[in-house]
Amino acid sequence: MTFNGFEKFHIYHSFFASLQRQSVIILIKGDEKLDFKIPTANEAVITIHNPNGGLPINIFSNDFDHEFKVIYFKTPRFFPSNQDGIDALLKAISDYITGKIVYMDIISTSNNSYPRDRLVPVSELPEADLDKLARLCINKNLLSESELRFELQAGSSICINFWDQNKNFCYKMQNGKLIKE
Repeated sequence: MTFNGFEKFHIYHSFFASLQRQSVIILIKGDEKLDFKIPTANEAVITIHNPNGGLPINIFSNDFDHEFKVIYFKTPRFFPSNQDGIDALLKAISDYITGKIVYMDIISTSNNSYPRDRLVPVSELPEADLDKLARLCINKNLLSESELRFELQAGSSICINFWDQNKNFCYKMQNGKLIKE
């Protein structure tokens, strides 16, 4: 099934059985498209397509784990399949789509990305300040300070990725100074 627009989606299916047969309302804003698939008998996937051309959000659930797995980019995030978990999942997705949180990752000089990323509230993003960026990377367990300094000196970038990819930017070193581009 595919849904579009400013609509409320009332989805009831067996993969929500662990929610005590409660229905779930997923709010999608703007032109996001929602796909609901059942690849196996015990698993379901909801894909929220990004109308800005960026990566979609994938939400996985299965009857065995009793949790939801959400993948924005690389690192999966897990939410329990109880009402508090559903509320947290919907808030996390809403915060990302509305630009309150972003994912931060590293692009090396060889244009390879690291196998991990981290979610960061926009309010915690520093201006072009190496010490603040280092603290943020350490606090979010993205990189240690020495790894960050090595990567930046080698020409790598720390990239900030929004749902609206037109807002994306990267931190990198240029002439011994950290810049935002």
